[in-house]
Amino acid sequence: MSNQTLSRREALQLAALASAFSAGFAGAAEPAAKSAAKPATAHVHPEQLRMGNEQIAILVYPEFTALDALGPHYALAGMMGATVRFVAKTLDPVPCEGAALGGFQVKPHLTFATCPADLDLLLVPGGLTGTMAAVADDATRKFLADRGARAKLVGSVCTGSLLLGAAGLLKGRKATSHWQLLPVLKDVGATPVTERIVFDGKDRVTAAGVSAGIDLGLELVRRYRGDFYAKGMQLLGEYDPQPPFPKGGNPATADKNVVDLLNMMHDPLVTKFRETVLAARAKAK
Repeated sequence: MSNQTLSRREALQLAALASAFSAGFAGAAEPAAKSAAKPATAHVHPEQLRMGNEQIAILVYPEFTALDALGPHYALAGMMGATVRFVAKTLDPVPCEGAALGGFQVKPHLTFATCPADLDLLLVPGGLTGTMAAVADDATRKFLADRGARAKLVGSVCTGSLLLGAAGLLKGRKATSHWQLLPVLKDVGATPVTERIVFDGKDRVTAAGVSAGIDLGLELVRRYRGDFYAKGMQLLGEYDPQPPFPKGGNPATADKNVVDLLNMMHDPLVTKFRETVLAARAKAK
């Protein structure tokens, strides 16, 4: 017996394969009369647990919002056969937002230079000052423009859509972002849409603020592996949102005083985002 630990992803894969094997074996080995007398058990068809070989890269950069990347990563990494890796400018640990005050760092698997040229999915998380710095960074925009133009699907969570836009990947596309930054999407040539997940064609998908990344991850699993598999990932993660303030996560239904306060606090950041995006787009022309 190996002493190695077993991840949730590996446990799901083993359970899925064992379930499919045992269901098929039992159905083939038992006489019809005998099996009919036994209590009904779940039968899993092989196509419901199909394998894949997707190449997925999730960009990380200093001060990215952790949940933007880790939310979808949880679901995507649970897909059997998929390769999900973090990519950054270098292989140095990348601090998430707030790391200086006790946050954590992500160790990239790939650099811009070693990232596969043709990806099935390139996903970009958002943030605040970190995202603005990434928007202003020539190397980051160049990497996204190159890999994004070749990837089968390019996606983002939260303000990551502004980074995609700054790299020229959302021009003429419908997209969403964090609710406070939606208007800035117009500055990158995109059409803002107030929805939690927005697909534009088969090659672009954007998700709203932070927690929407979890929904995006599950929706992508659904598209790659089907409903049954995605249901399994949702249940495995016990994703059953019951927030303390129902409807408090949408500016249209949240406490107006809270909405007004956040708008007042973040107005300078929104202005700075717009200035940074416009400067980057002007530089790219």
